[in-house]
Amino acid sequence: MGQQIGVYKEKRSSRKKKWCVRWLGDYSVITGKQTWYSKQFATRAEAEDFVSAKRKEFESGLPRDKGRSVTLGEFLSEWLAARQQELRASTIELYEGAIDRLKTCFGSACLLTDINEQKAESFIAKQKILSKSRQGEPLNDWTRNLLKRQCRTIFGKAVSWNLIRSNPFQNIKLKKPSIKRWHRLVTAEYLKLLDAAPNLRWKAFYAVAYTAGLRMGELFALQWGDVDFEKNTITVASREGTDRTPPFEVKDSESRLIPVPAHTISILAQWQAQAPQGVPYVMLDDERYQLVLAKWRKLRKEGKPWRNRLMVNNVGRELSRHLKNAGIKLDGKFSIHTLRKSCGQNWADVLPMNVVKELMGHADISTTAEFYNQVDKTHRLLAANSIQTLLEAAQKDRQKSSEPVSEQRK
Repeated sequence: MGQQIGVYKEKRSSRKKKWCVRWLGDYSVITGKQTWYSKQFATRAEAEDFVSAKRKEFESGLPRDKGRSVTLGEFLSEWLAARQQELRASTIELYEGAIDRLKTCFGSACLLTDINEQKAESFIAKQKILSKSRQGEPLNDWTRNLLKRQCRTIFGKAVSWNLIRSNPFQNIKLKKPSIKRWHRLVTAEYLKLLDAAPNLRWKAFYAVAYTAGLRMGELFALQWGDVDFEKNTITVASREGTDRTPPFEVKDSESRLIPVPAHTISILAQWQAQAPQGVPYVMLDDERYQLVLAKWRKLRKEGKPWRNRLMVNNVGRELSRHLKNAGIKLDGKFSIHTLRKSCGQNWADVLPMNVVKELMGHADISTTAEFYNQVDKTHRLLAANSIQTLLEAAQKDRQKSSEPVSEQRK
């Protein structure tokens, strides 16, 4: 049986892709013949890479007539198209990042069958940060594990579509990330931060973040209609886009009702009395709202998806300045998200874990248990005080029991 496969240059000038790979399929006992297959490439190098991968495929025993030979680029495009309707825009964006990394490493013309477990492990190991400010630095464990899970999911679909025999990312182990210490903002520090806030809008922002535990996207998507001033609650829920407001999707798609203290409601009421007219969002001034509105209408007209992160910018820089002005000394990582974590830790100290899970909007209680169990100086002080209280009580009982009966009756 012929095993021919080779690279040929197209003679027809009308062809955009000048290089062609041709190969013979398996011998058919029905027709007594072999079928010729072909695939075009823009460069000779791409064609030769394809031939090399195809030969390995034949040597491994895969059928030569297995429909079309699928390249990485073709498969990733089809996978993304198939998932567009079932995944949120923010999730699609994360997968697009993984897809770009795969294409950069292996090349779009690479055959799926040429990516084995050794190459998959090498791909994961050599990935670096791509952002300009930290370009070339190693990925942290959280990001690397996320990339592993994304690739495992993507290539798992290639297996179920019968494009490859096994998932090259399936057996790559996830590394348990080290949890970096973050600075828990205690109530005294929170009040200092509140005093350092330059206006009522920022005071409202810090109050809601610290006492309601909202994520940053939830904070800036919060509308006045989500605040119940009579029942002291805030509602976090997904909403469809309108002409005046972009859509909003809650992480894990779980809406929740959060009770907030009178302290927070009071600040919100004060801010509402001064807030710009016609702006439905609690945390946006008129200038920022107009920018958001223009961006949303432009994307909507172009049929492009909205991202929650487009609501704000430069918030971290403002937070750093306010912390400095408040004279707060940090002993760990701190960001806008740390305000939410501080709120969660405050709840975890006094509420059952299942209640904290609901208030924080976690899909799984294991997330709550993992991230909101940090032991800090407040806990150590409580531990010392509790033992001191027990000792003092025991000493009083001991003194009482050693007194004469006549003295105890007095």
